[in-house]
Amino acid sequence: MRAIMILFFLLGFLQADYNEKGMHVYKKACKSCHGSGDYGAGQLDEAQWEDYFVFHAQKLKKVHEDSPEIYKKIKVLSSNKLASLEDFLVGNAKDSGSVGGCDGNRCGIKSGKVKIAK
Repeated sequence: MRAIMILFFLLGFLQADYNEKGMHVYKKACKSCHGSGDYGAGQLDEAQWEDYFVFHAQKLKKVHEDSPEIYKKIKVLSSNKLASLEDFLVGNAKDSGSVGGCDGNRCGIKSGKVKIAK
């Protein structure tokens, strides 16, 4: 019985559906306009998010050009942070099968102020 409990714990830990580093990048750069990570990521499907990150997040940067403060936050992100953000958004996209919960990293407002353009 104990072995089964340990196995379930490990499987749950290994199959976490979010990227913790990506969630932290999201909170700093995106949450103020797009709401909680679950809400923001769930506005687009996986293919749409992947499209935003092609060529060093060119589309992501372009859609934020009208918001200089946010554009600056995105422009200075390292390649590693952009990759973590992409992993988080794709992993929590509306067609990813991910179901958000509240574990300290995922809590937050459910509705964002700004809808994400498709």
